[in-house]
Amino acid sequence: MKPPETAPEPLIRLRNVNKVYQTEAGDFPALKDISADFRQGEFAAIIGKSGAGKSTLVNMISGVDSLNSGEVWIDKTPVHTLSQNQISRWRGKTIGVVYQSFELLSQISIVSNVMLPMDFCGTFVPGKSYERAMQLLEIVEIAEHAHKFPTMISGGQQQRVAIARALANDPAVIVADEPTGSLDSTTAEKIYQIFEGLAAQGKTVVMVTHDQTVASRVKHLLRIADGRITEDTRRD
Repeated sequence: MKPPETAPEPLIRLRNVNKVYQTEAGDFPALKDISADFRQGEFAAIIGKSGAGKSTLVNMISGVDSLNSGEVWIDKTPVHTLSQNQISRWRGKTIGVVYQSFELLSQISIVSNVMLPMDFCGTFVPGKSYERAMQLLEIVEIAEHAHKFPTMISGGQQQRVAIARALANDPAVIVADEPTGSLDSTTAEKIYQIFEGLAAQGKTVVMVTHDQTVASRVKHLLRIADGRITEDTRRD
């Protein structure tokens, strides 16, 4: 008899994560006892309404925000135990973050924006870093605009640049917070296809969205409401 196949070890593990924000109206529990796993090479979506806790959850994964209790593990790193200085360097090499608002520096060229994470993490090498940045811009099909400023290209093109920048240090995980929220449907589809391609190459892609149509195309779906996971399904 063939032995049953075992599920691959998760790359990302969240265990009993709680996050409470202090407001003038009192404590606001943004995440309530969240536990979830994400595997290597998985395209996952976190879906929920505004205020459900989606962005807070990915901020726990990326270390942008700190939890009140619980654990967050990325590979074998206990992110919840790292200092702010340790997290900054770790995140630069391990996590690529893509924002809805692109967060590109308008005063420098597109290719320079892509090279910034290499410089920040100490992996910048003159010539080689430029070559890698150009290769990444080729992957997202925006290389012909490499020497323009971000304000000279469209929103969809800027988001492609942001994805290239997120890949600069070859991170294992890509976290995208509403990356298509300000894009038209045709451009959004192209961004989805880029993420699908990255997952196929072994990257773990965790995307926050309120777009319900994404549910049918991702391998792993989490729905969140009022700070709690209401659905956690995986299609193998």
